[in-house]
Amino acid sequence: MKRRKGFKISTVSIAIILFLSMLLSACGSTKDEAKSTPAASVAPTKSGETASAAPEGTPVPAPEAKLDPYVITWYLPQSVFPDAKAVEAEMSKITKEKINATLDIHLVDWGTYDQKMQTLAATGEKADLIFTSNWTNDYIQNVNKGAFMDITDLLPQYGPDIMKQVPEAAWDAAKIKGKLFAIINTQVLARTPGILVNKTYLDKYNFKADQFKNLEDLTPFFEKIKQSEPDKYAFSLKSDTDVMGNYGTTLGLEYFSQKNPGVIHLDDSTSKVVNLYETPEFTKFLKLMHEWYGKGIIRKDASTLKDVTADENAGKYVASTFTVINPDTAANQASRFGGGKAEDVAPIEFSKPYMSTGSIIATMTAVSRTSKDPARAIMFYNLLYSDQKLFNLMSYGIEGKHYTKVSDDLIKKADNAGYWVDSGWEYGNMFNSFRTSETQPKWFPAGPDKNAAAIPSPILGFSFDPTNVKSELAQIASVVDEFYGGLITGIADPDATLPKMNEKLKKAGIDKLLAEMQTQIDAWKATK
Repeated sequence: MKRRKGFKISTVSIAIILFLSMLLSACGSTKDEAKSTPAASVAPTKSGETASAAPEGTPVPAPEAKLDPYVITWYLPQSVFPDAKAVEAEMSKITKEKINATLDIHLVDWGTYDQKMQTLAATGEKADLIFTSNWTNDYIQNVNKGAFMDITDLLPQYGPDIMKQVPEAAWDAAKIKGKLFAIINTQVLARTPGILVNKTYLDKYNFKADQFKNLEDLTPFFEKIKQSEPDKYAFSLKSDTDVMGNYGTTLGLEYFSQKNPGVIHLDDSTSKVVNLYETPEFTKFLKLMHEWYGKGIIRKDASTLKDVTADENAGKYVASTFTVINPDTAANQASRFGGGKAEDVAPIEFSKPYMSTGSIIATMTAVSRTSKDPARAIMFYNLLYSDQKLFNLMSYGIEGKHYTKVSDDLIKKADNAGYWVDSGWEYGNMFNSFRTSETQPKWFPAGPDKNAAAIPSPILGFSFDPTNVKSELAQIASVVDEFYGGLITGIADPDATLPKMNEKLKKAGIDKLLAEMQTQIDAWKATK
């Protein structure tokens, strides 16, 4: 400092100046650090207080730290709605107030989602949250190529409400090599295999839903439909139906994917991996489908069908294809029987609820490796678990515009609504959802009770790494594609077709695949 002539600085003055300089320097440093790292984001709890618990070694910001504005980019497969941006703006009002963030939601058409996400990962474009599963935008493949961020430590700190809602046992299913790369979307995580039947025809021909203990028991009923209702199809089935995903546990089998024939028997303590197409259980099922096809229970063009939605909505089917029976399934799928009401639909369950790795990783949300503030992304996702208004905005849009309230938790869709996602299983906590039918149960306690009753898989948490058998898997998938549709729709005779299929599977390398799967399962079990 330049001193004026004749001006003296006392010792006390110097001390004051030095103190003020240090104070200003400290304030500037704190502000810069808060901007430079995602760990400086503060996760509010339900009460609005900051989260008090954090993993050991994770930086915890001061309670008075402020959040800089941030835009959260979110990708998920969905229909495109004309009012999507209006709903996004309403959601952003909530997120702006609570975590100083606004939303940029990308609803990508179901048919192009997988390709779009592959392109996004290849370009390195900024994204925060991305829907992932075992059926589109494959979770394991994305983790292996480094597209998703490790959130093992971030999630407990910034997603406390997520941790409360997801069953503790389920997290093991989403971990890869002990690390977590995605958030489990809360829904009924257990799968109860079954079908839905139009109750009108059960009553008409004196059948009761509870008399059908297995699939074979339905044969006399379906025969009666074929004989007496010539303008109806008894049973809905087409060439790409995921039979094992929705019915496999009834056969006592757990599978990994539709184009991977490796399965285990649920009652086998050794978890031996075998070829699905050589098991007596699946062979018996295929023979029943062939019998039904011969009797006209399954329509003759089933193997070439791509979409049966129009026929279902017109009420042409008496029974649905294989599905998962949840507390709200009858209400949600009543439209498949000609727009009927839930009370006109009879759910038929074939086994107890079962929780597998596949049923859990079927719907998750990952934090992209390209996120600029992963902590803020998780904060927002935590709100989808704790803030019912935010969740239902995402699902059903704006009250008075897209729906009206019938009662506290029951809503009615507006005519020609410009927004109606209604896919709560795809994001956040589905148990926050409004009811859209009087016959739907309240999610609490129906949803959590269903999860609590689930039988866990003997290999819950195991994920198969296909790296060592990529070539074999590709060749095997081609063989499955060749035979699958004809077999499961009953047009192909299993006695004649399965030997040919299995011979081709041998040549494609199925023995190597099964051996690799067994090696990985054995190694995984050794660490438990």
